[in-house]
Amino acid sequence: MEASKDPIHGNDKKGDTFWKEVTAEFNRKGNGKRTREFNQLKIHWSRLKSSIGDFNDYWTSVTQIHTSGYSDDMLEEEAQKMYANRFGKRFQLVHWWKILKNEPKWCALFEKEKDKTEVDDIPEEQMRPIGREAAKAERSGKHKKAKGMEVVVGLGDTIEKIAKVQQDRKVELEKATEAQLLISNTQLKAALEEKEAKMLMVYNTLLTKDTSNMSEGEKANHARAIHKLEEKLFGD
Repeated sequence: MEASKDPIHGNDKKGDTFWKEVTAEFNRKGNGKRTREFNQLKIHWSRLKSSIGDFNDYWTSVTQIHTSGYSDDMLEEEAQKMYANRFGKRFQLVHWWKILKNEPKWCALFEKEKDKTEVDDIPEEQMRPIGREAAKAERSGKHKKAKGMEVVVGLGDTIEKIAKVQQDRKVELEKATEAQLLISNTQLKAALEEKEAKMLMVYNTLLTKDTSNMSEGEKANHARAIHKLEEKLFGD
């Protein structure tokens, strides 16, 4: 990061110059206890950036779909689920990704890597020497073919990601609907119990009401009211 963000020379460094500076800084901080050649660090980063780029793609997908109600931790967990679903394990380089994900230069690199082939990450000194024109032709042919395959694979991955996120959303919606139905049923049961309690109170009041001063018609109405309440409260 320090080498790439050099305000004077950071954007103009050639590959070997950049990696030599990275190697020098790595070995300096290792205090002689650990040292690496620049090719070793370059190859190591080539392997890691693919994994970081994949996880960053999943993070981007979930942030575009879950626009509200999700914290960063929840979004990160959704991205972890999608990554684990594809690779069979959780993404382990979270600390690296968190450092790089908000750096415009590295975000642009992740996008650029989608259009590059694995042959671009192999140091030239490890490749079999061939003529310049032959090398250009071979590299161009492989690049075009790999790029076409990358588009097909990328499209399949995108469809898979969308389907997975939609399935997760469907499960969440079903859970929310089930919870809401449970709450509604509980509220309905409470309302019915409250209504029954009020009817029982009225029933008890009618039973204890003095009918000695009632007319025959009032007594008949009184008796019918008690009978109706008994039917509702106790059945036939």
